[in-house]
Amino acid sequence: MGRMIGKTVVLREYRREDLSAIRSWINDGETTRYLGGSFRRPQTWEQTETMLERRLDGDVGGEGFVIADRESMAYLGQCDLMMIDNVARRAEIAVVLMPGARGRGMAFEGLSLLLSYAFDTLNLNRVWLRCAAENAPAISLYERLGFRREGILREDLFIDGHAQDAIVMGLLRSEFSGGRV
Repeated sequence: MGRMIGKTVVLREYRREDLSAIRSWINDGETTRYLGGSFRRPQTWEQTETMLERRLDGDVGGEGFVIADRESMAYLGQCDLMMIDNVARRAEIAVVLMPGARGRGMAFEGLSLLLSYAFDTLNLNRVWLRCAAENAPAISLYERLGFRREGILREDLFIDGHAQDAIVMGLLRSEFSGGRV
């Protein structure tokens, strides 16, 4: 799979030298707050190294990409297509950015590239996600990309010591156009 090039970011393969950048956020509670359970526990250097090695070996399922600066190719974050179902033509997405990369449109651009890949290359019909109901910045991002709220999973998440609702959001191939970079 080749790289996907946007105006300011590139979706590229993982590299061993990404380890330090991943370590810069992997144990940051603010960054991992809304991520899945495995990211919400402290990780040792060795655990992060093993996770990266699995990605390099293609042993994680789905398709994952580094969101990198277009000029320097430096790691800024990552995005994934998970649980790809080629029969139902759907997948789940996830994204995380390093603290210094947030608020500059990089998640929007990276996810736009990922969605173009999902719909145009993988020929998926639907991409979906679930997001903590209180994560207003993420919900706003997904809605700008064209995602629609499809439902609520009541008290599906446990964050900051209490149960929280998760919003299920989806985007159909026929709805995706405004997010293209």
